[in-house]
Order: sequence, then structure tokens, then C-alpha cells
Amino acid sequence: MAYNDQLLLKKEMVNDILAGPEVACVHPSSPYRYRNRMDFVTAFGKCGLRRAGSYRSVVDITACHIMQEKSCSVYQKIRPRILDTVGYDYIIHSGYLRYVVIREARYTGQVMLNFVTAERENRLQTVIESIADDVHSISFIYNGGFADVSFGEVYDTIKNGHIEESFDGIRYRITPNSFFQSNAETALEIYRRIRKEAAGRVLDLCAGVGSISLFIAGAAEYVTGVEMSREAADAANMNKQANRIENVEFICSDVKEFLGSSGGDYDTIVLDPPRSGMQPGVMEYLDRRMARKIIYMSCNPASFRDDVAALGNYTIDTIEAYDMFPQTPHVELLGILKRAE
Repeated sequence: MAYNDQLLLKKEMVNDILAGPEVACVHPSSPYRYRNRMDFVTAFGKCGLRRAGSYRSVVDITACHIMQEKSCSVYQKIRPRILDTVGYDYIIHSGYLRYVVIREARYTGQVMLNFVTAERENRLQTVIESIADDVHSISFIYNGGFADVSFGEVYDTIKNGHIEESFDGIRYRITPNSFFQSNAETALEIYRRIRKEAAGRVLDLCAGVGSISLFIAGAAEYVTGVEMSREAADAANMNKQANRIENVEFICSDVKEFLGSSGGDYDTIVLDPPRSGMQPGVMEYLDRRMARKIIYMSCNPASFRDDVAALGNYTIDTIEAYDMFPQTPHVELLGILKRAE
């Protein structure tokens, strides 16, 4: 589909889902070579992506036009050697290599290569030797369970164990399991918008590696970031130290538990949850907090709609849509909600 038509279709889709406040447009992105993370499944003698709608079928992928160029080059270089490795049969749960994960920082050009294996051993030395000079980080991740996921315990770091990204001079350390926005150009555009809205004492929920917290610190009095993942929270603290930012703290905690035990007052609350949205009951907590403003960044218009509906003391001031994921049906929203007077 022509890219302008994609944007129009996404605008209609978002407005149909929201069934209330409407977005005027979907801010465009680079339609190709934007994605900084790809998870390639290695199963049934193939290396690629699952066929849509079929759990038992993997499509061999020799190149991908939405992944960034250096990542694609790395993938094409190692793919023939990967195919010689015993993959993983996730139907009978047998084999060795489950996933090859490639991540690339848009503004630093650093590339990370992760191997997700069902056993804690390195059977990929020839693959590593062929690519070691072309990537900044190489790690082995263990996933021996039934869950078909591309993260787990980092049991062997071959090189560095992290990459760094840079947004307007703020540098972020990205570790193998930590989340970072998949489209850096669009994420930076949204972060700049958030920075214009954030003020006073800020609470950043689902803070990840501290990307939003640190980016908006200069516009805030103080920022408290809450993140459930210990690996991500540790990376956030390292990012804080590396950037010498003093008015930010990171707390490793479940969001609901933090809100239930914390009595602090905040002027601005920032939310960037996973696709499922915030945990049940969290929005009711936030509604009672009575911060002046809630900034909600969401990759799922439906969960955004449902979460916002739980806020009785706030109204949507503005809502914008961004094409974080061109060539897919997904879209990113940024809602600014203000406390009703």
C-alpha cells in the first residue's frame, strides 16, 4: 500500500477505536529502514519469521526492508552459518538455538547480536568469529522453558554486553533484555513533545532504561522513574550516572505496589506501558493522585482508550498519533490529559 494511504488508513482506524476524541493526522516516519530490533526465529531448518496465523510455520527471511542497514548486513552475513546450526523445534521443545536477535542504535550505529539458546553452551564460535569485528556487543541468553520468548538469563557475554544510543546528547545503555523504542527517529520526536509538557515533580511509570526520565530531566524539578525489570532499572541508574543527571531517581518495583506504598505528590505523571496497557487498578490509583497532568504514550489505541476511560478526574487535552511502525497495522499515540477543574 502506498505510504500516504497507510497513514490515512491508520488515522481512520485510530479514530474508530477511540470513538470520541479524534486525531487530526498520523505523523509520518521513514517508511523503510527504521526498525532497530529484529527477532529471527530459528526452527525447522529455517531462519526467519513466523507465518502470520500459523504457529507451526516459519518463513525463511534472507533480508528485511524495515530493519536498519547495518543490522541487515550482519544478518545476511551470519545467516548461512546459522542454518548449519541445530535450531529449536518449539512444537516438541527440542533443539539448541531458538532466536537470533539483532539490535542497532540509530544515532551511534552500534549493533548488538544476541543468541537465545535452550542450553547454556556456546556452539556458535564460527558464527561469532565471522562477525565479531562488525558488531559492538555479543551475548548468549538462556531460555530453557516452554514459553516462546526471545529473552531470558544472560549467561555468557562474548563482547561488551550492551550498546549505546544517543538522543539529543543523552546517552542510553541498552542491555540484551531491556526495552528500547523500536523506531528511534519517531521516539525522539515524541520525547521532545513530552519534554515540552513535563513540569514540576514528575513520576515516570514503566520507565525502562530511563529513556524518558533522563530526556525530560532538564525540564522538570525532579523525576522518579519506576521500573519492574531489575536489568532495566540497573541500566537506568548507569545511564543516570553516565549522563551526570542529579534530579532523577529510579526505583525497581511493580507499578501497582509502588503506588500503593508511596505517598509522594507529583505534578506530572508519564505512562509508557506495554501493549496490554496499565495493570488493573493502576488508573484508579492515578485518578486519586490528582496530578495536574498525565502524559500517556501508548502503542495500542484500544488499551489507551480503556485506561483513559477509568480516569474520572481528567479530560483529554490533546491526542496525537505517530507512525512508529510503518508497513504494519500498528500506531503510537501520545495523549495529554489534564485534571478537570
